[in-house]
Amino acid sequence: MIKQCYETSSKGLLSKGVSRVLDCAVEEHAVKDVQEIIDYTISLVNRALGKNTSLLFDSSECIGTTHTLYRFRIPLEKGKYIGVRVIVRGRTVVRVLLTIPMGLDIDLHYQRAIYNPTRELTENQSITQTDPPKGQVYVDLPVVYAILGIPEVDLRNWGLSINGLVENPAVYTLPELYDLGVETVKTSFHCVTGWSVRELEFTGVPGERIIEVVKPLKSVEWVYIESLDGYSTIIPFTEFNNPKSLIAIEMNGKPLDILHGYPARLVIPQLYGWKSAKWISRISFIDKYIDGYWESMGYHPRGRVDLEERFKST
Repeated sequence: MIKQCYETSSKGLLSKGVSRVLDCAVEEHAVKDVQEIIDYTISLVNRALGKNTSLLFDSSECIGTTHTLYRFRIPLEKGKYIGVRVIVRGRTVVRVLLTIPMGLDIDLHYQRAIYNPTRELTENQSITQTDPPKGQVYVDLPVVYAILGIPEVDLRNWGLSINGLVENPAVYTLPELYDLGVETVKTSFHCVTGWSVRELEFTGVPGERIIEVVKPLKSVEWVYIESLDGYSTIIPFTEFNNPKSLIAIEMNGKPLDILHGYPARLVIPQLYGWKSAKWISRISFIDKYIDGYWESMGYHPRGRVDLEERFKST
């Protein structure tokens, strides 16, 4: 049973041929095996599309120790397909998403809701800190992701634009970021899929220093980050304004290499790694929530590691 559905998208998904995402929170439904997941998902999808469909299995993966992500396809004509992503917590289906390809004119039978991220930003003061954090396993080296490909970087044409609801918008070259003053933090890095790496060292401009210089307006609640490859993500302003948050330009005592985000990346240690965008080109201080790339695929608006905020829940 569908509780509510949100229609969303992102620039990165558009570049991959996905025009929109139908993100549905569902009434929790217990399942015993993959076939029950398929049967339940087909019933929900048929209701949303208003016609009978079939699902082809694509892949699945664990997201930490609490969730499993199942991917299916609904085959269409001319090699196109609607992607279906099913999020299962333990043995319970909690969310179903449809990725609609560009050029497909389809009438979706559902009532749209407006997503309210503030309902997800709960605080739990009694949380017990563990090492590694719950659902994580330490590995020796970080896994490298480039979901939209590795961009070509010409430093002569690169500048980090910082704008939005600020008194002093600016564009910084790499030397100018150094001139703002850099600090070094040593921190563990945690991927939402469940791996962590101990004590990576990042050097860069503290988020607090950026806030001091550009002076965001009091109405700012979110920070939206865009990258050279078309990737985007969003974090609460309070998480950007954190003593360990950095615009990093060095890693382990050396300038960032291209695989790890050269010339500059975000590092927000208390949040899962998808929030620490690489190859960043723009930081916008805004007052209203916007889905980034993974947020439009059902991932959490904040992503706190200690609270295991992996997926949206409302």
